[in-house]
Amino acid sequence: MKFLRLMALILVLLTLTVPALGETTTIRITCTGDVMPGSNDLVRVEDFAFQRYIEKYGYGYPFEKMQVLFANDDITLINLECVLNDDAPASTSRLRFRGPTDYAKILTAGSIEVANLANNHYSDYGKEAHLSTIAALESEGVKYCGSTEYGNYACYMDVKGIRVGFVGVLPLYYKDNAAKVDKLFKDLKAAGCQVIIASLHCGAEYNDTHGNIHDKYGKNLAKLGANLVIGNHPHVPQGFNVFNGVTQIYSLGNSSFGGNTGVDEVLRCIQGSVAQFELTFEDGVYKGHQMTIWPIHISGTSPENNYQPVLVEGDAAQVVMKKIQKDTSFKIKPYVDGQGAVQDFVPWGK
Repeated sequence: MKFLRLMALILVLLTLTVPALGETTTIRITCTGDVMPGSNDLVRVEDFAFQRYIEKYGYGYPFEKMQVLFANDDITLINLECVLNDDAPASTSRLRFRGPTDYAKILTAGSIEVANLANNHYSDYGKEAHLSTIAALESEGVKYCGSTEYGNYACYMDVKGIRVGFVGVLPLYYKDNAAKVDKLFKDLKAAGCQVIIASLHCGAEYNDTHGNIHDKYGKNLAKLGANLVIGNHPHVPQGFNVFNGVTQIYSLGNSSFGGNTGVDEVLRCIQGSVAQFELTFEDGVYKGHQMTIWPIHISGTSPENNYQPVLVEGDAAQVVMKKIQKDTSFKIKPYVDGQGAVQDFVPWGK
């Protein structure tokens, strides 16, 4: 009897002296490329315009084929490459793009939670259209970020007790307004963000490889506190880099893109990619991430654009991976049908 009591006491003491295992939390974030839910005013009246597809198939149509990723993550981030506006006078420019304000519903129907606004089309149709875009996103509960002459916006989302921050950077704005952008990072940290994801809009359009501007601003944003840097603007898939625990993607290419009515290999590349990150935390402290690359075609048809991106496999997927490898300085992990291209875990190095 005394022996049993002694053993029970020993077990209690062991329980008290062995620390409890830390709680591990994983957050899944999906990043896709340039999204344009609209067109220019010259095209929108045509039978092949993006608008006709929405009228025929509804708000859920553009990202219907991507729900296997978007609906099964915690946050989906896009670069919103046009404004949402109903009232501005029609433009004869082929380089101004918009959709009606109700097209914000395309994002919620597509399981998209965050939109970057810092790109070269934020000023299409002026400040009024920029503000109508923000109002449309807010009406649907879509978060937004981006630093432009019209305002400096950062946002965050709380997922599983973790606060994730978002900023959007346009180098043409940043070079003269660095203090304003820097403050956004400080504000997000002060708000308790454990990680910050930066969208970076730069580079040469339709160029297969990234430029020095990517390297310069990627490192700048990492110094400010970005844990991931997601590139957009070139409209084609490019490579990525890993440094000091940060993954920088140079370009994901396009996604559902109403600005191009066709897709071809010269100027309207059909290939694109989606990056999905598993962010790991222990007791709320960020420990690192693992990225999976998913090759896509921005349209289920060719040479016309049906504005509905699809996951691709086999030879079509390998073509995308070759483009990404061409612009990546190290050997990347291969794509496997049904599994994606799962890269090595990147530990947080700071």
